Amino acid sequence: MLGLLRTFAATAAAAVVATHLLPDALSTIGLWGAGAFLVGLVAPLMLHELTARLASRKSALSPARVALEAGFVGLVVHHVGDGLGIGAYAALPGGVLGHLDVILALIAHTVPLVAVVTLAYRGEYGLPVALRRAGVLAGASALGVVVSFAVPPSALASVSGWIGALVSGVLLHIVTHDWLEDLPKTEGARLADLLAAALGLSLVLLGGHEHGHEAGGAELLNTARAVAERGAPFLLVALVASFLLGDRVKADLQKLGNSLPLLIARRLGFALGAEGLALGLATYGIAWTLGATLATTVIPLVAGAVALLAVALAGEGAPQRAAERLAQLPETVSDRFQRFDRSTAIWVVSLALFAVFTTSLSDAALYGSLGGPSELLGSALLGSVLGSGGPAVVALSALTEKGLSPGAALVGVALSSALGVRVLRELGGALGAAGIVPVLVWLACLTGAVALGINQVAPIPNPLALPAVIGRGAALALLILIVVRAERVGVRRWLAGWLTPHAHAHHHGAHEHGTDHHAHSSSMPNGSAATTRSPDASGPSAEA
Repeated sequence: MLGLLRTFAATAAAAVVATHLLPDALSTIGLWGAGAFLVGLVAPLMLHELTARLASRKSALSPARVALEAGFVGLVVHHVGDGLGIGAYAALPGGVLGHLDVILALIAHTVPLVAVVTLAYRGEYGLPVALRRAGVLAGASALGVVVSFAVPPSALASVSGWIGALVSGVLLHIVTHDWLEDLPKTEGARLADLLAAALGLSLVLLGGHEHGHEAGGAELLNTARAVAERGAPFLLVALVASFLLGDRVKADLQKLGNSLPLLIARRLGFALGAEGLALGLATYGIAWTLGATLATTVIPLVAGAVALLAVALAGEGAPQRAAERLAQLPETVSDRFQRFDRSTAIWVVSLALFAVFTTSLSDAALYGSLGGPSELLGSALLGSVLGSGGPAVVALSALTEKGLSPGAALVGVALSSALGVRVLRELGGALGAAGIVPVLVWLACLTGAVALGINQVAPIPNPLALPAVIGRGAALALLILIVVRAERVGVRRWLAGWLTPHAHAHHHGAHEHGTDHHAHSSSMPNGSAATTRSPDASGPSAEA
Protein backbone atom coordinates (compact mmCIF):
# COMPACT_ATOMS: atom_id res chain seq x y z
CA MET A 1 0.00 0.00 0.00
CA LEU A 2 2.87 2.37 0.73
CA GLY A 3 4.23 1.75 -2.74
CA LEU A 4 0.87 2.52 -4.35
CA LEU A 5 0.54 5.67 -2.27
CA ARG A 6 4.03 6.79 -3.30
CA THR A 7 3.25 6.23 -6.98
CA PHE A 8 -0.06 8.07 -6.73
CA ALA A 9 1.56 10.99 -4.88
CA ALA A 10 4.50 11.24 -7.29
CA THR A 11 2.42 11.23 -10.48
CA ALA A 12 -0.23 13.52 -9.00
CA ALA A 13 2.42 16.02 -7.93
CA ALA A 14 4.15 15.90 -11.31
CA ALA A 15 0.86 16.38 -13.18
CA VAL A 16 -0.25 19.31 -11.01
CA VAL A 17 3.14 21.00 -11.27
CA ALA A 18 3.25 20.62 -15.07
CA THR A 19 -0.33 21.66 -15.78
CA HIS A 20 -1.11 24.18 -13.05
CA LEU A 21 1.58 25.41 -10.65
CA LEU A 22 4.54 26.01 -12.96
CA PRO A 23 2.58 27.40 -15.94
CA ASP A 24 0.77 29.86 -13.65
CA ALA A 25 4.06 30.95 -12.08
CA LEU A 26 5.85 31.44 -15.41
CA SER A 27 2.96 33.33 -16.96
CA THR A 28 2.81 35.62 -13.91
CA ILE A 29 6.46 36.34 -13.08
CA GLY A 30 8.30 35.04 -16.16
CA LEU A 31 11.60 33.20 -15.89
CA TRP A 32 11.94 34.29 -12.27
CA GLY A 33 9.37 31.58 -11.62
CA ALA A 34 11.82 28.96 -12.91
CA GLY A 35 14.43 30.28 -10.47
CA ALA A 36 11.97 30.08 -7.57
CA PHE A 37 11.04 26.55 -8.65
CA LEU A 38 14.71 25.49 -8.53
CA VAL A 39 15.07 27.04 -5.07
CA GLY A 40 12.10 25.01 -3.84
CA LEU A 41 13.55 21.89 -5.44
CA VAL A 42 17.12 22.22 -4.11
CA ALA A 43 16.78 24.08 -0.79
CA PRO A 44 15.37 21.06 1.12
CA LEU A 45 18.65 19.25 0.48
CA MET A 46 20.40 21.78 2.71
CA LEU A 47 17.66 21.34 5.32
CA HIS A 48 18.25 17.58 5.39
CA GLU A 49 21.96 18.13 5.96
CA LEU A 50 21.30 20.66 8.75
CA THR A 51 18.81 18.46 10.59
CA ALA A 52 21.15 15.47 10.33
CA ARG A 53 23.94 17.47 11.99
CA LEU A 54 21.65 18.73 14.75
CA ALA A 55 20.37 15.24 15.50
CA SER A 56 23.88 13.75 15.47
CA ARG A 57 24.79 15.91 18.49
CA LYS A 58 22.62 13.64 20.63
CA SER A 59 25.35 11.11 21.25
CA ALA A 60 23.03 8.91 23.32
CA LEU A 61 21.03 7.99 20.24
CA SER A 62 21.94 5.08 17.99
CA PRO A 63 22.79 5.89 14.35
CA ALA A 64 19.35 4.62 13.26
CA ARG A 65 17.60 6.86 15.77
CA VAL A 66 19.75 9.86 14.83
CA ALA A 67 18.68 9.41 11.22
CA LEU A 68 15.06 9.01 12.30
CA GLU A 69 15.06 12.18 14.44
CA ALA A 70 16.74 14.20 11.69
CA GLY A 71 14.15 13.07 9.19
CA PHE A 72 11.33 13.92 11.60
CA VAL A 73 12.56 17.50 12.11
CA GLY A 74 12.72 17.97 8.36
CA LEU A 75 9.21 16.56 7.96
CA VAL A 76 7.81 18.94 10.58
CA VAL A 77 9.17 21.90 8.62
CA HIS A 78 7.85 20.40 5.38
CA HIS A 79 4.37 19.97 6.87
CA VAL A 80 4.28 23.59 8.00
CA GLY A 81 5.13 24.55 4.43
CA ASP A 82 2.42 22.23 3.10
CA GLY A 83 -0.11 23.88 5.39
CA LEU A 84 0.96 27.31 4.20
CA GLY A 85 0.50 26.16 0.60
CA ILE A 86 -2.93 24.63 1.26
CA GLY A 87 -4.18 27.75 3.03
CA ALA A 88 -2.69 30.07 0.44
CA TYR A 89 -4.31 28.30 -2.51
CA ALA A 90 -7.64 28.09 -0.72
CA ALA A 91 -7.55 31.89 -0.29
CA LEU A 92 -6.52 32.71 -3.88
CA PRO A 93 -9.10 33.80 -6.49
CA GLY A 94 -11.16 30.76 -7.46
CA GLY A 95 -11.17 29.37 -3.94
CA VAL A 96 -10.88 25.69 -3.06
CA LEU A 97 -12.67 24.43 -6.18
CA GLY A 98 -10.50 26.54 -8.47
CA HIS A 99 -7.34 24.95 -7.05
CA LEU A 100 -8.68 21.57 -6.02
CA ASP A 101 -6.00 19.65 -7.91
CA VAL A 102 -3.21 21.54 -6.14
CA ILE A 103 -4.76 21.16 -2.68
CA LEU A 104 -5.40 17.42 -3.16
CA ALA A 105 -1.84 16.90 -4.43
CA LEU A 106 -0.45 18.69 -1.37
CA ILE A 107 -2.57 16.51 0.90
CA ALA A 108 -1.98 13.25 -1.00
CA HIS A 109 1.80 13.36 -0.90
CA THR A 110 1.82 13.59 2.91
CA VAL A 111 0.00 10.26 3.38
CA PRO A 112 2.93 7.93 2.53
CA LEU A 113 5.34 10.20 4.41
CA VAL A 114 3.29 10.06 7.63
CA ALA A 115 2.79 6.31 7.20
CA VAL A 116 6.52 5.67 6.85
CA VAL A 117 7.37 7.81 9.88
CA THR A 118 4.68 6.14 11.99
CA LEU A 119 6.01 2.69 11.12
CA ALA A 120 9.55 3.78 11.93
CA TYR A 121 8.69 5.18 15.35
CA ARG A 122 6.54 2.16 16.17
CA GLY A 123 9.52 -0.09 15.49
CA GLU A 124 11.98 2.03 17.51
CA TYR A 125 9.89 3.39 20.39
CA GLY A 126 6.49 1.71 20.34
CA LEU A 127 3.00 2.62 19.20
CA PRO A 128 2.25 5.46 21.70
CA VAL A 129 5.33 7.44 20.64
CA ALA A 130 4.54 6.79 16.97
CA LEU A 131 1.02 8.15 17.37
CA ARG A 132 2.28 11.25 19.19
CA ARG A 133 4.77 11.95 16.42
CA ALA A 134 2.06 11.54 13.78
CA GLY A 135 -0.04 14.01 15.78
CA VAL A 136 2.84 16.50 15.74
CA LEU A 137 2.97 16.27 11.95
CA ALA A 138 -0.78 16.87 11.71
CA GLY A 139 -0.43 19.85 14.04
CA ALA A 140 2.39 21.25 11.89
CA SER A 141 0.15 21.17 8.82
CA ALA A 142 -2.70 22.82 10.75
CA LEU A 143 -0.31 25.50 12.00
CA GLY A 144 0.68 26.30 8.42
CA VAL A 145 -2.96 26.64 7.36
CA VAL A 146 -3.76 28.94 10.32
CA VAL A 147 -0.73 31.15 9.62
CA SER A 148 -1.67 31.44 5.94
CA PHE A 149 -5.18 32.62 6.90
CA ALA A 150 -3.62 35.46 8.88
CA VAL A 151 -2.18 36.92 5.66
CA PRO A 152 -4.51 39.31 3.77
CA PRO A 153 -5.93 37.76 0.56
CA SER A 154 -4.72 40.75 -1.48
CA ALA A 155 -1.16 40.10 -0.36
CA LEU A 156 -1.49 36.41 -1.24
CA ALA A 157 -2.81 37.25 -4.71
CA SER A 158 0.12 39.58 -5.37
CA VAL A 159 2.65 36.84 -4.65
CA SER A 160 0.66 33.91 -6.04
CA GLY A 161 3.23 33.29 -8.79
CA TRP A 162 6.07 33.01 -6.28
CA ILE A 163 3.97 30.76 -4.05
CA GLY A 164 3.18 28.45 -6.95
CA ALA A 165 6.82 28.24 -8.07
CA LEU A 166 8.16 27.49 -4.58
CA VAL A 167 5.39 25.01 -3.76
CA SER A 168 5.93 23.14 -7.02
CA GLY A 169 9.66 22.76 -6.35
CA VAL A 170 9.20 21.59 -2.75
CA LEU A 171 6.40 19.24 -3.78
CA LEU A 172 8.51 17.53 -6.43
CA HIS A 173 11.47 17.27 -4.07
CA ILE A 174 9.45 15.51 -1.39
CA VAL A 175 7.67 12.99 -3.60
CA THR A 176 10.88 12.06 -5.44
CA HIS A 177 13.17 11.89 -2.42
CA ASP A 178 12.34 8.28 -1.55
CA TRP A 179 10.51 7.13 -4.64
CA LEU A 180 12.64 4.00 -5.08
CA GLU A 181 11.26 2.61 -1.82
CA ASP A 182 8.48 0.00 -1.74
CA LEU A 183 8.62 -0.88 -5.43
CA PRO A 184 6.10 -3.45 -6.69
CA LYS A 185 7.37 -7.02 -6.64
CA THR A 186 4.61 -9.11 -8.20
CA GLU A 187 2.70 -8.93 -11.46
CA GLY A 188 -0.50 -7.91 -9.68
CA ALA A 189 1.33 -5.22 -7.70
CA ARG A 190 2.86 -3.81 -10.88
CA LEU A 191 -0.54 -3.58 -12.55
CA ALA A 192 -1.93 -1.86 -9.45
CA ASP A 193 1.06 0.48 -9.52
CA LEU A 194 0.29 1.41 -13.12
CA LEU A 195 -3.33 2.08 -12.13
CA ALA A 196 -2.19 4.27 -9.23
CA ALA A 197 -0.06 6.28 -11.65
CA ALA A 198 -3.02 6.77 -13.99
CA LEU A 199 -5.15 7.85 -11.05
CA GLY A 200 -2.52 10.38 -10.00
CA LEU A 201 -2.31 11.81 -13.51
CA SER A 202 -6.10 12.12 -13.65
CA LEU A 203 -6.05 14.39 -10.61
CA VAL A 204 -5.51 17.39 -12.90
CA LEU A 205 -9.04 16.88 -14.24
CA LEU A 206 -10.28 18.25 -10.91
CA GLY A 207 -8.65 21.62 -11.57
CA GLY A 208 -11.01 22.74 -14.34
CA HIS A 209 -13.26 24.84 -12.14
CA GLU A 210 -10.89 27.80 -12.33
CA HIS A 211 -11.56 30.07 -15.29
CA GLY A 212 -9.27 29.22 -18.21
CA HIS A 213 -7.54 26.32 -16.48
CA GLU A 214 -9.23 23.56 -18.49
CA ALA A 215 -8.41 25.27 -21.78
CA GLY A 216 -4.83 25.75 -20.62
CA GLY A 217 -4.48 22.03 -19.88
CA ALA A 218 -5.75 21.12 -23.35
CA GLU A 219 -3.27 23.54 -24.93
CA LEU A 220 -0.41 22.02 -22.94
CA LEU A 221 -1.40 18.52 -24.05
CA ASN A 222 -1.70 19.48 -27.72
CA THR A 223 1.67 21.26 -27.66
CA ALA A 224 3.41 18.29 -26.05
CA ARG A 225 1.81 15.84 -28.49
CA ALA A 226 2.89 17.89 -31.51
CA VAL A 227 6.55 18.08 -30.47
CA ALA A 228 6.48 14.39 -29.45
CA GLU A 229 5.30 13.34 -32.90
CA ARG A 230 7.97 15.51 -34.51
CA GLY A 231 10.85 13.95 -32.62
CA ALA A 232 9.57 10.41 -31.99
CA PRO A 233 10.91 8.84 -35.23
CA PHE A 234 14.42 10.15 -34.58
CA LEU A 235 14.37 9.06 -30.94
CA LEU A 236 13.06 5.61 -31.83
CA VAL A 237 15.90 5.01 -34.30
CA ALA A 238 18.46 6.23 -31.75
CA LEU A 239 17.03 3.97 -29.03
CA VAL A 240 17.24 0.94 -31.32
CA ALA A 241 20.84 1.78 -32.22
CA SER A 242 21.77 2.29 -28.57
CA PHE A 243 20.01 -0.92 -27.55
CA LEU A 244 21.84 -2.98 -30.17
CA LEU A 245 25.27 -1.30 -30.27
CA GLY A 246 25.69 0.59 -26.98
CA ASP A 247 27.40 -2.18 -25.04
CA ARG A 248 29.74 -2.95 -27.94
CA VAL A 249 30.79 0.68 -28.29
CA LYS A 250 31.43 0.91 -24.56
CA ALA A 251 33.58 -2.22 -24.65
CA ASP A 252 35.60 -0.89 -27.60
CA LEU A 253 36.25 2.37 -25.73
CA GLN A 254 37.51 0.40 -22.74
CA LYS A 255 40.09 -1.30 -24.98
CA LEU A 256 41.73 2.01 -25.85
CA GLY A 257 43.50 2.10 -22.49
CA ASN A 258 43.49 3.95 -19.20
CA SER A 259 45.71 6.94 -19.84
CA LEU A 260 44.60 10.14 -18.13
CA PRO A 261 43.25 11.90 -21.26
CA LEU A 262 41.28 8.81 -22.29
CA LEU A 263 39.83 8.34 -18.80
CA ILE A 264 38.65 11.96 -18.72
CA ALA A 265 37.31 11.75 -22.27
CA ARG A 266 35.34 8.59 -21.45
CA ARG A 267 33.72 10.25 -18.45
CA LEU A 268 32.91 13.54 -20.19
CA GLY A 269 32.55 12.47 -23.81
CA PHE A 270 29.55 11.11 -25.73
CA ALA A 271 27.44 12.94 -23.17
CA LEU A 272 24.44 13.55 -25.41
CA GLY A 273 24.29 9.97 -26.59
CA ALA A 274 22.65 8.82 -29.78
CA GLU A 275 19.29 9.97 -28.40
CA GLY A 276 20.40 13.56 -27.81
CA LEU A 277 22.02 13.85 -31.24
CA ALA A 278 18.97 12.36 -32.96
CA LEU A 279 16.64 14.77 -31.19
CA GLY A 280 19.05 17.56 -32.12
CA LEU A 281 18.28 16.83 -35.76
CA ALA A 282 14.56 17.05 -34.99
CA THR A 283 14.82 20.32 -33.06
CA TYR A 284 17.78 22.32 -34.43
CA GLY A 285 18.95 20.67 -37.62
CA ILE A 286 22.13 19.29 -39.17
CA ALA A 287 24.54 22.16 -38.42
CA TRP A 288 23.68 22.19 -34.72
CA THR A 289 23.98 18.41 -34.47
CA LEU A 290 27.41 18.44 -36.10
CA GLY A 291 28.56 21.07 -33.61
CA ALA A 292 27.14 19.01 -30.73
CA THR A 293 28.98 15.93 -32.00
CA LEU A 294 32.25 17.88 -32.03
CA ALA A 295 31.59 19.25 -28.54
CA THR A 296 30.99 15.80 -27.07
CA THR A 297 33.74 13.80 -28.80
CA VAL A 298 36.85 15.84 -29.64
CA ILE A 299 36.65 18.58 -27.01
CA PRO A 300 36.64 16.23 -23.96
CA LEU A 301 39.76 14.54 -25.34
CA VAL A 302 41.48 17.92 -25.72
CA ALA A 303 40.48 18.86 -22.17
CA GLY A 304 41.94 15.56 -20.94
CA ALA A 305 45.24 16.23 -22.74
CA VAL A 306 45.44 19.68 -21.16
CA ALA A 307 44.77 18.15 -17.75
CA LEU A 308 47.62 15.70 -18.33
CA LEU A 309 50.03 18.58 -19.00
CA ALA A 310 48.79 20.51 -15.97
CA VAL A 311 49.07 17.53 -13.62
CA ALA A 312 52.52 16.70 -14.99
CA LEU A 313 53.78 20.04 -13.68
CA ALA A 314 53.04 18.83 -10.16
CA GLY A 315 55.92 16.40 -10.31
CA GLU A 316 57.13 13.13 -11.74
CA GLY A 317 54.56 10.35 -11.47
CA ALA A 318 51.68 12.74 -10.74
CA PRO A 319 49.79 11.92 -13.99
CA GLN A 320 50.04 8.20 -13.27
CA ARG A 321 48.77 8.63 -9.72
CA ALA A 322 45.89 10.81 -10.94
CA ALA A 323 45.01 8.23 -13.60
CA GLU A 324 45.03 5.46 -10.98
CA ARG A 325 42.70 7.43 -8.69
CA LEU A 326 40.42 8.20 -11.60
CA ALA A 327 40.38 4.56 -12.72
CA GLN A 328 39.37 3.46 -9.21
CA LEU A 329 36.23 5.61 -9.27
CA PRO A 330 33.09 3.55 -9.93
CA GLU A 331 32.05 3.52 -13.55
CA THR A 332 28.54 4.41 -14.60
CA VAL A 333 26.41 1.29 -14.49
CA SER A 334 24.00 1.26 -17.40
CA ASP A 335 22.76 -1.73 -19.32
CA ARG A 336 20.55 -1.40 -22.38
CA PHE A 337 17.35 -1.32 -20.34
CA GLN A 338 18.67 1.37 -18.02
CA ARG A 339 19.68 3.46 -21.02
CA PHE A 340 16.14 3.12 -22.33
CA ASP A 341 14.72 4.21 -18.97
CA ARG A 342 17.01 7.22 -18.75
CA SER A 343 16.45 8.44 -22.29
CA THR A 344 12.68 7.99 -22.38
CA ALA A 345 12.16 9.47 -18.90
CA ILE A 346 14.18 12.59 -19.76
CA TRP A 347 12.29 12.85 -23.04
CA VAL A 348 8.89 12.71 -21.32
CA VAL A 349 9.95 15.33 -18.76
CA SER A 350 11.37 17.50 -21.56
CA LEU A 351 8.10 17.26 -23.49
CA ALA A 352 6.25 18.53 -20.43
CA LEU A 353 8.74 21.38 -19.98
CA PHE A 354 8.51 22.24 -23.69
CA ALA A 355 4.75 22.59 -23.39
CA VAL A 356 5.03 24.66 -20.21
CA PHE A 357 7.66 27.02 -21.65
CA THR A 358 5.86 27.40 -24.97
CA THR A 359 2.46 28.21 -23.52
CA SER A 360 3.53 30.23 -20.45
CA LEU A 361 6.46 32.45 -21.49
CA SER A 362 6.14 35.51 -23.66
CA ASP A 363 7.62 35.36 -27.15
CA ALA A 364 10.37 37.85 -26.22
CA ALA A 365 11.22 36.34 -22.82
CA LEU A 366 14.88 35.73 -23.75
CA TYR A 367 15.54 38.18 -26.56
CA GLY A 368 17.47 40.54 -24.31
CA SER A 369 20.50 38.23 -24.12
CA LEU A 370 20.36 36.79 -27.62
CA GLY A 371 23.78 35.45 -28.60
CA GLY A 372 25.68 37.45 -25.99
CA PRO A 373 28.61 36.15 -23.91
CA SER A 374 26.54 36.41 -20.73
CA GLU A 375 23.98 34.06 -22.26
CA LEU A 376 26.64 31.45 -23.01
CA LEU A 377 28.16 31.82 -19.54
CA GLY A 378 24.78 31.45 -17.88
CA SER A 379 24.02 28.34 -19.91
CA ALA A 380 27.41 26.85 -19.02
CA LEU A 381 27.00 27.43 -15.28
CA LEU A 382 23.38 26.33 -15.09
CA GLY A 383 23.97 23.31 -17.28
CA SER A 384 26.97 22.07 -15.30
CA VAL A 385 25.16 22.49 -11.96
CA LEU A 386 21.81 20.96 -12.86
CA GLY A 387 22.84 17.98 -14.96
CA SER A 388 20.45 16.17 -17.29
CA GLY A 389 20.83 14.21 -20.50
CA GLY A 390 20.72 14.45 -24.27
CA PRO A 391 16.92 14.40 -24.68
CA ALA A 392 16.78 17.63 -22.63
CA VAL A 393 17.48 19.37 -25.94
CA VAL A 394 13.72 19.19 -26.53
CA ALA A 395 13.02 21.46 -23.55
CA LEU A 396 15.79 23.86 -24.60
CA SER A 397 14.30 24.15 -28.08
CA ALA A 398 11.22 25.73 -26.48
CA LEU A 399 13.46 28.39 -24.94
CA THR A 400 15.00 28.96 -28.37
CA GLU A 401 11.54 29.85 -29.64
CA LYS A 402 11.51 32.50 -26.89
CA GLY A 403 14.88 33.97 -27.80
CA LEU A 404 17.58 31.60 -26.52
CA SER A 405 20.26 31.21 -29.17
CA PRO A 406 21.02 27.73 -30.57
CA GLY A 407 24.61 28.13 -29.38
CA ALA A 408 23.54 28.72 -25.79
CA ALA A 409 21.29 25.66 -26.01
CA LEU A 410 24.26 23.62 -27.23
CA VAL A 411 26.42 24.82 -24.31
CA GLY A 412 23.68 24.09 -21.81
CA VAL A 413 22.78 20.60 -22.99
CA ALA A 414 26.37 19.50 -23.68
CA LEU A 415 27.75 20.56 -20.30
CA SER A 416 24.69 19.47 -18.32
CA SER A 417 24.90 16.03 -19.89
CA ALA A 418 28.63 15.71 -19.20
CA LEU A 419 29.03 17.43 -15.86
CA GLY A 420 27.11 17.70 -12.62
CA VAL A 421 27.74 17.99 -8.92
CA ARG A 422 28.73 14.35 -8.53
CA VAL A 423 30.99 14.25 -11.58
CA LEU A 424 32.73 17.49 -10.56
CA ARG A 425 33.33 16.16 -7.06
CA GLU A 426 34.76 12.88 -8.36
CA LEU A 427 37.01 14.53 -10.93
CA GLY A 428 38.16 17.13 -8.41
CA GLY A 429 39.09 14.44 -5.91
CA ALA A 430 41.02 12.41 -8.48
CA LEU A 431 42.78 15.24 -10.33
CA GLY A 432 43.12 17.88 -7.63
CA ALA A 433 42.78 21.60 -8.24
CA ALA A 434 45.69 21.60 -10.67
CA GLY A 435 43.90 19.13 -12.93
CA ILE A 436 40.19 19.93 -12.60
CA VAL A 437 40.50 23.66 -13.26
CA PRO A 438 42.09 23.27 -16.72
CA VAL A 439 39.51 20.62 -17.60
CA LEU A 440 36.63 22.92 -16.74
CA VAL A 441 38.16 25.98 -18.40
CA TRP A 442 39.01 24.23 -21.64
CA LEU A 443 35.77 22.27 -21.76
CA ALA A 444 33.65 25.39 -21.25
CA CYS A 445 35.72 27.65 -23.51
CA LEU A 446 35.96 25.23 -26.44
CA THR A 447 32.29 24.33 -26.18
CA GLY A 448 31.51 28.05 -26.09
CA ALA A 449 33.64 28.56 -29.21
CA VAL A 450 31.63 25.91 -31.03
CA ALA A 451 28.46 27.59 -29.78
CA LEU A 452 29.55 30.96 -31.16
CA GLY A 453 30.22 29.30 -34.49
CA ILE A 454 26.74 27.76 -34.48
CA ASN A 455 25.21 31.17 -33.80
CA GLN A 456 27.05 32.52 -36.85
CA VAL A 457 26.38 29.61 -39.20
CA ALA A 458 22.86 28.58 -38.16
CA PRO A 459 21.32 31.24 -35.89
CA ILE A 460 17.82 30.05 -36.78
CA PRO A 461 16.92 26.38 -36.18
CA ASN A 462 16.27 24.35 -39.31
CA PRO A 463 15.01 21.01 -37.96
CA LEU A 464 14.48 17.93 -40.06
CA ALA A 465 10.92 16.70 -40.39
CA LEU A 466 9.30 13.46 -41.50
CA PRO A 467 5.73 12.89 -42.69
CA ALA A 468 3.12 13.30 -39.97
CA VAL A 469 1.90 9.71 -40.28
CA ILE A 470 5.40 8.43 -39.46
CA GLY A 471 5.60 10.74 -36.47
CA ARG A 472 2.27 9.56 -35.09
CA GLY A 473 3.22 5.91 -35.57
CA ALA A 474 6.60 6.36 -33.89
CA ALA A 475 5.05 8.27 -30.99
CA LEU A 476 2.48 5.50 -30.48
CA ALA A 477 5.22 2.85 -30.59
CA LEU A 478 7.27 4.75 -27.99
CA LEU A 479 4.22 5.16 -25.77
CA ILE A 480 3.56 1.42 -25.86
CA LEU A 481 7.21 0.62 -25.07
CA ILE A 482 7.22 3.07 -22.16
CA VAL A 483 4.00 1.65 -20.69
CA VAL A 484 5.29 -1.92 -21.02
CA ARG A 485 8.58 -0.99 -19.41
CA ALA A 486 6.89 0.97 -16.60
CA GLU A 487 4.63 -1.99 -15.89
CA ARG A 488 7.62 -4.32 -15.88
CA VAL A 489 9.71 -2.46 -13.26
CA GLY A 490 7.23 -0.04 -11.69
CA VAL A 491 6.32 3.47 -12.75
CA ARG A 492 8.59 5.16 -10.22
CA ARG A 493 11.55 2.95 -11.10
CA TRP A 494 11.19 3.81 -14.77
CA LEU A 495 10.80 7.53 -14.14
CA ALA A 496 13.73 7.57 -11.70
CA GLY A 497 15.96 5.96 -14.32
CA TRP A 498 17.32 9.33 -15.44
CA LEU A 499 18.21 10.31 -11.86
CA THR A 500 20.17 7.17 -11.00
CA PRO A 501 22.66 6.35 -13.75
CA HIS A 502 25.20 5.46 -11.04
CA ALA A 503 24.18 2.30 -9.23
CA HIS A 504 25.77 2.97 -5.85
CA ALA A 505 23.33 0.99 -3.72
CA HIS A 506 23.26 1.54 0.01
CA HIS A 507 21.28 0.06 2.85
CA HIS A 508 19.11 1.69 5.44
CA GLY A 509 20.40 0.16 8.59
CA ALA A 510 17.81 -1.52 10.70
CA HIS A 511 14.90 -0.28 8.59
CA GLU A 512 15.32 -1.90 5.23
CA HIS A 513 11.68 -1.23 4.38
CA GLY A 514 12.28 2.50 4.15
CA THR A 515 11.91 3.83 7.70
CA ASP A 516 15.03 6.00 7.59
CA HIS A 517 12.82 8.24 5.57
CA HIS A 518 14.31 11.70 5.04
CA ALA A 519 17.56 11.08 6.80
CA HIS A 520 19.68 8.85 4.60
CA SER A 521 22.23 10.29 2.27
CA SER A 522 21.11 11.24 -1.20
CA SER A 523 23.19 10.33 -4.20
CA MET A 524 23.37 13.17 -6.70
CA PRO A 525 24.26 11.81 -10.13
CA ASN A 526 24.75 14.66 -12.57
CA GLY A 527 23.45 17.12 -10.05
CA SER A 528 20.09 15.54 -9.32
CA ALA A 529 18.92 14.16 -6.02
CA ALA A 530 17.72 10.57 -5.88
CA THR A 531 17.99 7.69 -3.49
CA THR A 532 18.96 4.18 -4.39
CA ARG A 533 18.54 0.82 -2.73
CA SER A 534 20.03 -2.56 -3.21
CA PRO A 535 18.29 -4.67 -5.88
CA ASP A 536 17.30 -7.21 -3.25
CA ALA A 537 15.51 -4.55 -1.22
CA SER A 538 13.92 -2.86 -4.19
CA GLY A 539 12.13 -5.70 -5.90
CA PRO A 540 12.50 -5.84 -9.66
CA SER A 541 15.12 -3.33 -10.67
CA ALA A 542 16.13 -2.56 -14.23
CA GLU A 543 16.35 -6.19 -15.40
CA ALA A 544 19.37 -6.64 -13.10
